[in-house]
Amino acid sequence: MAAATSASISSSLYVSKTLKPTSPQTNLGFISKSSKTLKPLFSKISRTNLSSNGSGAVVRAQMVSVPATKPTICLDFETSVFNKEKVTLAGHDEFIVRGGRDLFHLLPDAFKGIKQIGVIGWGSQGPAQAQNLRDSLAEAKSDIVVKIGLRKGSSSFAEARASGFSEENGTLGDIWQTISGSDLVLLLISDAAQADNYERIFSHMKPNSILGLSHGFLLGHLQSAGLDFPKNISVIAVCPKGMGPSVRRLYVQGKEINGAGINASFAVHQDVDGRATDVALGWSVALGSPFTFATTLEQEYKSDIFGERGILLGAVHGVVESLFRRYTENGMPEDAAYKNTVESITGIISRTISTKVDSLYSSLFFLCLAPLFLSLSLTHMLSWFFYPTGYASSIQLFVRGW
Repeated sequence: MAAATSASISSSLYVSKTLKPTSPQTNLGFISKSSKTLKPLFSKISRTNLSSNGSGAVVRAQMVSVPATKPTICLDFETSVFNKEKVTLAGHDEFIVRGGRDLFHLLPDAFKGIKQIGVIGWGSQGPAQAQNLRDSLAEAKSDIVVKIGLRKGSSSFAEARASGFSEENGTLGDIWQTISGSDLVLLLISDAAQADNYERIFSHMKPNSILGLSHGFLLGHLQSAGLDFPKNISVIAVCPKGMGPSVRRLYVQGKEINGAGINASFAVHQDVDGRATDVALGWSVALGSPFTFATTLEQEYKSDIFGERGILLGAVHGVVESLFRRYTENGMPEDAAYKNTVESITGIISRTISTKVDSLYSSLFFLCLAPLFLSLSLTHMLSWFFYPTGYASSIQLFVRGW
């Protein structure tokens, strides 16, 4: 995120006291390449044309040894509803909230002042989050309404009805009416749809209502355009660390095994009246998250781009292809080259995860940084040809973050 919560809110707003950095120097965002801390890492980036075959441009990055750095300091937060715990990971402290169905009775206190939760969208997260919230609030004997908002003519109306939502009981309706009538709006539509519709979404939200996100892309999109969220709403995030079907499946399993579920991070980007942290934690607990930990909205979208766009879609593919080509060019049969390539990628990691989780946690960032940096450079150059929206926009936001 561009800054901690209080820094992202204008001085005319209520400055949140519930979510704060443990150190005034904390910055959870990626450090730019102009930073003195990482400047030695980016010693040389040059673009040179191939002179002989005219096949285009090649990006060349020369990496040097990484300076010793201190672990990132996490965010502390205050809650008047849930119990906060301190855990130590890789030598530094983090603060969490444990979930569980035995906490559902606290949800009315966490959602104080909220009469309707609008769940916008019926994609991956929408069905799971809407059903989990509805079931958790029912178990807590709360009269808060969970209403699905969809665009007119959407084929998802039938699926929502099959899951127990309907126009007749006021739990299913038009997207814009749902946003206008909700005190907490969970925007679970695609990144591209958020980018296309955010102005209209903001204009339909009630003053002092709360915008909930499960991905920080919208913040990155606004930042790239020099914009920000409206100053009369709170902005929070709860980001389950799994796909929607898993969020629902493990929640249902949790009815038999208390504590089963998908962990989630939460963020308070903007807090206009001091309720945001407890609402975010209540949202996460209601989803069935066994553990909820603090992040920031900017850190969420940058880490997502780092992990998914950079590592999974870029670096891993590039490393596998390079290893296989190296083995076969040196005379190794293709089946043996395949086995060696797979072992190089998974073997060491599997053994480390099984025995040395803490050391893996603290050292993984710089282990991945070198292949990621070159991969992102190449992916950024090629993405505009293959991904006119979505991935290209995400990669561009990440590169700008450096």
